Amino acid sequence: MTRYYLDFQDGEMWLKDEEGQEYDSLQAARDAAIAALPDVGREAPPADGRRAFVAYVRDESGAHRCTVRLDLAAECDPEVQARDR
Repeated sequence: MTRYYLDFQDGEMWLKDEEGQEYDSLQAARDAAIAALPDVGREAPPADGRRAFVAYVRDESGAHRCTVRLDLAAECDPEVQARDR
């Protein structure tokens, strides 16, 4: 098994994995990053309704091996939105 590190970026915020975890393969580490991103996306959205979440998978040497992205874009009818304010 190989130790991989899953770092997360949410806009300006970075969360660097200092401990890592052992996975059977790079694909298993990638799958763990994919599974974690929807949990991050449950936080309150910004006013513009757009967020970009990124997970980076690093190996034991610190080399970047995968990038996983989740983009959120919420759009409403501007006329209805203006009336609701």
